[in-house]
Amino acid sequence: YTMMDSLQRIEYRRGMLEKGMQPADLPISVWHRAMLPKEVLQAIIEEDLFSLAGVYGDPQVGDPVEYDYLKLVLNDQTVEITFYNRGITLLFSDDERFRRIHRVLCKLR
Repeated sequence: YTMMDSLQRIEYRRGMLEKGMQPADLPISVWHRAMLPKEVLQAIIEEDLFSLAGVYGDPQVGDPVEYDYLKLVLNDQTVEITFYNRGITLLFSDDERFRRIHRVLCKLR
């Protein structure tokens, strides 16, 4: 029994946060496990996304702010990843965790 086996759904919210906007103002996409593309499931496993919960990037950089929010809902827990200014952060950082998250998020578009 693995974390992958207990994955129920994925929620993904992305977009540009203009002044005064809240993340909840951005559209959300939801995939239930049965509807998840195989390449997304494979990427989650390969990049070990379950170990990368947290907040990444700098919400103070840029206007508007680029926003990515990924929520992995499992039977017994939730893994949440928030990434501010992913493009800028990837450009100026050599952190492998950022690239792992980015590779999965690119498959969700």
